[in-house]
Formats: sequence, C-alpha cells, structure tokens
Amino acid sequence: WPVGQPVAFFGYGVAFREVTILPVADLLKVPTATPEWTALPVSALTAAGGLELVGKIQNFTAANPASVLVTGAAGGTGHIAVQWAKAMYGARVAGTCGSAAKADMLISLGADVVVNYRTSPNVEEELGKAFPGGFDIVYDGVGGRIGDVGRRLLSPTGVFIGIGSVSEDYSNSKGPDSENKLETKKIGVKEGQTEKFFFMPAAAKMFGRAKWDDVIARTVDSIATGKVRVVLDKESEKYSGIEGVYLAQQHVRTGHNIGKIYASFPRD
Repeated sequence: WPVGQPVAFFGYGVAFREVTILPVADLLKVPTATPEWTALPVSALTAAGGLELVGKIQNFTAANPASVLVTGAAGGTGHIAVQWAKAMYGARVAGTCGSAAKADMLISLGADVVVNYRTSPNVEEELGKAFPGGFDIVYDGVGGRIGDVGRRLLSPTGVFIGIGSVSEDYSNSKGPDSENKLETKKIGVKEGQTEKFFFMPAAAKMFGRAKWDDVIARTVDSIATGKVRVVLDKESEKYSGIEGVYLAQQHVRTGHNIGKIYASFPRD
C-alpha cells in the first residue's frame, strides 16, 4: 500500500490514541481521510450487517418490501440503518428519536414515519396506526420502554435485532433515560418471532468470512458513492486530540447528538 493510503480500522483495544501500529489485514481501505469514514468500522457495518445477516432484509422484494422500525434512529448507527433499509432495499421505514431536529434529519434521509418519543402521547399507538401489520424487522439500539414497544409491534414472523441499550448504558445519569425506562419487566417475543443480538466484531465467525467481506465491500461502496450519507454531528467539529475524545464521550451521554460523533487529530 502506498504511504498515506487512508484507512479505517475497528480499533479494539487500539483506539483513542494518536499513533498505532496494526497488521495490514486489520485495515480497510477508504477513499479519503475525512470524518465520515469514522462511521464505517462500527456504526455503518453494524447497521448493514444486522439488517442483512440477522434481519435478512435482502429476502424481501420490491413488490413486498420489508417494514422496518429503527429505534435511536438519529444516532450514529441508527441513521445509517434507516438509509440501508430505505435506499438499498426499498423498505418502508419508521424511526424513533428524541427531538424535532432529529426528526427533521430522519425525514430528509427518507424515513416514512418518525415518532418523537419525548413528545408523542403514545409511541406504540402512533407506530401501530402507521404499520397495522407490524414490523418485519426491528433494529433496536436503545432498549428500555421503546425497545419493548418494538417487540410488541413485531409482525407474526418478525425479527428483533438488538445491538445495544444506549439509553440505559450511556445516559448522563446513574440510571436509564428517564423518558425511556421500562414500565414493566422486559417482555419477550412470541412464538414465530425471533430476537437476536448482533455483535458486529463476531460477524465473520458467526456468518463466515466471505459473507462478511461482501458486507464490508458494499458498505464502503455505499458511502463512497453517496447511496448512504453519513450525517456528522455538528458539535463534533470542535472535538480535537485526546482531550476531544473525552468531550465526544461526554456528548454521547447527553443523547443530544444528531448523527455520528467523532473526534479529529490534527496533522502536525
């Protein structure tokens, strides 16, 4: 590879530093050393891999497109999942989010229905009216009350893809997001439905190297060609260097980000 080749890497144990040494096999070639590619290794590949390898969204047809619910839809992986379902597979897509600005962004990306869980009088009822047959796929990254709404709204053969519980794990408090607390004990899915957790680092082992490499290649191409647009959180423009990483982490915990959070390391 030529010196200066832009790359992305998964960063397990070697992220958040100014310099690192990695095997070439761990690197992904990308076209430019620009912030949108920070979304590739985790956010974008979790969305593409989850929807395809677990959700099997590719098995639906143009005549019978999938119905997809994305929770935390304005976050780093959520907004890419919305586009992967809509732009790549023609699905009918709903997203939940927590502000008017986030809702506007999701509509601009092609979401068919957007529900603000902080202001909606009844999220489940609103989504149920828009999707009376339920959702073929639920892509859930927030957990809590909204996660259970997704479980209850699964179609009879729907697939619930869990990727995390950000409102509970990364809230800016000791407990869950106060507006997304579980109201009862977490529910399970019904007979005929499926719930699986997609752990992206294990994708090659779980689904085979060839399938995973194909997902990676198509995800890179989708971003490079503009089929999928990475929305960069505007607050992240001021996060620079190691100190910026800490500020970025704090920003994650506020839940106020719109799109992908990142930090930059200026070149000397």
